[in-house]
Amino acid sequence: MEANKATFQPGAELLTDLAELRAEVDVCLRRLADGELPTDVERERVDLKEEAGRRGAGGVLLDGTPRNTSAATQLADEVACMANTPGGGALIVGVNDRTGDLIGTDLDPEWLKHQIYRRIDVAPQVEVRYERGIPLVVLLVSEAREPVEDTGNRLRWRVGANCVPVDRSAWWVHRQDRVGWDEMARPSRMTVDDISPGAVAVARDYLRGRPANDGLADESTEEVLRRLGLLTVEGTLTQAGALLFCPAPRAWLSWARWDVQGGEVLAATDARAGTSLLEQVAQTEALLDGANDRVTLPGSFSERLVRLLPPRAAREAVLNGVVHRDWHQAEATTVTWVEADASLEVVSPGGFVGGVNAGNVLTQRYSRSPALADAVRALGLVDKQGIGVDRMYREMVTLGHRPPLLVEEPGPRVRVRLTGGKPVVPVMRLVDEIEPRERQTDVRVAMILHTLLHEPFITAQRGAEVLQRTVEEADEALHVAGSCVVGGSPLIEPYRDVWVLSRASTELTLQAAGDLAVLKRQGVLTYLRPDPVEATRVVRRWLAVHDRVSSGDYATLTELTYAGARRALERMVTDGLLERGETAGRNAHFLPAGVMRSGPRKSDQSDVPSAEALEVDG
Repeated sequence: MEANKATFQPGAELLTDLAELRAEVDVCLRRLADGELPTDVERERVDLKEEAGRRGAGGVLLDGTPRNTSAATQLADEVACMANTPGGGALIVGVNDRTGDLIGTDLDPEWLKHQIYRRIDVAPQVEVRYERGIPLVVLLVSEAREPVEDTGNRLRWRVGANCVPVDRSAWWVHRQDRVGWDEMARPSRMTVDDISPGAVAVARDYLRGRPANDGLADESTEEVLRRLGLLTVEGTLTQAGALLFCPAPRAWLSWARWDVQGGEVLAATDARAGTSLLEQVAQTEALLDGANDRVTLPGSFSERLVRLLPPRAAREAVLNGVVHRDWHQAEATTVTWVEADASLEVVSPGGFVGGVNAGNVLTQRYSRSPALADAVRALGLVDKQGIGVDRMYREMVTLGHRPPLLVEEPGPRVRVRLTGGKPVVPVMRLVDEIEPRERQTDVRVAMILHTLLHEPFITAQRGAEVLQRTVEEADEALHVAGSCVVGGSPLIEPYRDVWVLSRASTELTLQAAGDLAVLKRQGVLTYLRPDPVEATRVVRRWLAVHDRVSSGDYATLTELTYAGARRALERMVTDGLLERGETAGRNAHFLPAGVMRSGPRKSDQSDVPSAEALEVDG
């Protein structure tokens, strides 16, 4: 390589920013060690914090704990402030912010990072460092691409040594001066005079429906637009504002209602020409609401009326197709309802971007148009966690429906399909019994439970596929689900090296259904007391990740007796699927057919039988 030649390092800008933040942290700590007070040491990008909840009566310092929810909420608010601040910032936790004394902290960094992410959808880099033998936690926060609201729905950034309120307009004006800013934040030539009155009325309706009603819906149009971040200081609308509020030259949304897939079209319409995007969204929602019938649940279930398709999941699908589409393409986002399936398909122009693909939509987030996405969030159309694919998954599976289908097709375009129908009441009852109650809305628990209602067991590797996470993260999620209870008993239980649905969960589900056959017709718990076809499927699943199956294994998976399980496995020997191992009695086991002739197999989960011998169904 030529001497003194400059080299390129991917992500070098981010690494440089983090290095600069660490250097500022070092300076602050060095000045504290020299006896300076926090008021003299703190700066715009570095804040000193004493861990919340560490003081008892009379200001006595209490012992620290690895998991302090008060501190997690406190720090989530401060991280949100730093994320909104130009260049980001750092928090040093474990310092008396009046005297500068180091009091330390025992917070678990991985737990803290996850708790902050849960609260504000930002995951800072969390590091532990020791100063004079005292443990401190340092949070390094990168500048956000979109405004970040704290746990109190406030938008703040750091000015000097303090976090102060900022409105969205000021945030996006600043963003225009940064590299990589969003085209939707550009000023347009449109003004308030160009706005459609219908769009203003729709916006006010959406604002009144927000969980945090701050009276914005009743403010002047200019104030509404300013606080939504859609009006510049010069009085012009941003590109996002003009798109949402001004009449459009074409339909950005089209609607069709079919009787069956590829059958007769019962109704079809493009959004009205000359209406704004907000009005087109509201019109499409009204059509969807009319098509999405209500059903009455039997028995005494707490929620008597539900929709064939969860409305929140349907709204997320439509808004995903609008907000994340490619606005340089002229064709409309198409919304199709199929009557017979109670299914919804949304097809939007433009493929996946920003590293998102069909295999990581649950965990990877990227917005093609951050300013537009932020305005939609501020209007209350979606929650502050983003345009929630995870919400779609959770809403669907907790009613017993299939998870959403998201695929990229030639064009490119993205197709989202939700298939509803009558909810599976036993599944709803099981979810409704989960404690602690906040886990009922945990998408990880929902997806693990959905998997175990349809598959006899789950491994960390399978969990990684289902949750679109690493094996280590899936293992953590399985333990989280394992800590949940129903009726005082575990929701799921470990068995050998896998997890299974607990007996309490299966009994509660069966009780709600009244008959196992009813559940099986709905595709739930088909592996319990299975028919011959399903029995073969259960054994093949087990042998795909194990080198042998015992009567005890099969009995645990199917809730048969040991004797019944052994007879079932012996029938598979007769059918040529299995052969008996060399041991007998309590150690008796069965191997895939042909193993004894070809020699012993290594007992290893990575040693999967050939596809020809052990084809795994579905």
